[in-house]
Amino acid sequence: MKNILLSIQNLQTHFFLDEGVVRAVNGVNLEIPLGETMSIVGESGCGKSVTAFSILQLIASPGRIVSGEIVFHRPNSDNVVLTNHKERDKRIRAIRGSEIAMIFQEPMSSLSPVHTVGNQIMESLILHTNLGKTEARLQVIDMMQRVGIPNPVQRFNQYPHQMSGGLRQRAIIAMALICRPKLLIADEPTTALDVTIQAQILQLMRDLQTEFEMSILLITHDLGVVAEMANQVAVMYMGKIVEQAEINELLTNPQHPYTQALLESVPRRGQQPKAKLKVISGSVPNPFEQITGCPFHPRCEEFSDGLCNQGDPPVPFQFRDNQHVACFIREKDKTQ
Repeated sequence: MKNILLSIQNLQTHFFLDEGVVRAVNGVNLEIPLGETMSIVGESGCGKSVTAFSILQLIASPGRIVSGEIVFHRPNSDNVVLTNHKERDKRIRAIRGSEIAMIFQEPMSSLSPVHTVGNQIMESLILHTNLGKTEARLQVIDMMQRVGIPNPVQRFNQYPHQMSGGLRQRAIIAMALICRPKLLIADEPTTALDVTIQAQILQLMRDLQTEFEMSILLITHDLGVVAEMANQVAVMYMGKIVEQAEINELLTNPQHPYTQALLESVPRRGQQPKAKLKVISGSVPNPFEQITGCPFHPRCEEFSDGLCNQGDPPVPFQFRDNQHVACFIREKDKTQ
């Protein structure tokens, strides 16, 4: 475990509603390496964000972690089994925001409208350190400058509505990085930003990752962002990881039909003007539904009756070095 910062084993997070049980995360296994970027991709509702919230023990009722283990392998310290602690336990609260931090999807809803941006960033620093307000304020202003917020002394006293979307996103990044965490969870960090600001934010994250020797768990549905940022990629569908590989392998030689379909739906350079993009047939199944066999088989172009729709869901197997696939067809092809 020397090169692993966080390991997730058979994580199952379910939501118990009157209509039934939503198995938002249904048996995820994942390892986040030290100093690298792991990306989770997939359609909306596949369980990406719930996986992230499970790491930080922020699953709200009626949801809960049913089974599985999440272990934080702290550098130069004891390991912590995060799933052994409840949301308000002192141990998890000491780690959350300090050693593991998160950039939430929408900065406007993540920031309090009645507190200044500077004070919101400073709150985390005061909570997790012994700094006084004067010294903490100086560190916050320095961090605001590092993340590219102009006139940080003046911006410190501004409210979120007085900032543009790009500046609010930078403020959220400053809040997440103020305690120099070892793991940064970035949940759609460039949502609703124009492409110029998006490029700046991604470059900023890369620079700070190098400076702080930080691991990043990047959650997104934008494969362009994944190609630019990630070292490894895990593709999720209906609460399960269906393929995991190094970024170059996944982009050039995807194996799972769902991964192939995602990549084929992305516009490409040189494509004919007004050419129709390929779409994935069907729609995401009802979240209350339990599908026998491979969860993707109702939408799969390679569906094989009697193979893909029988028995338990496929378990990811090693297709190549650093590439694992959960597909009955690929498993059959490899054994023949």
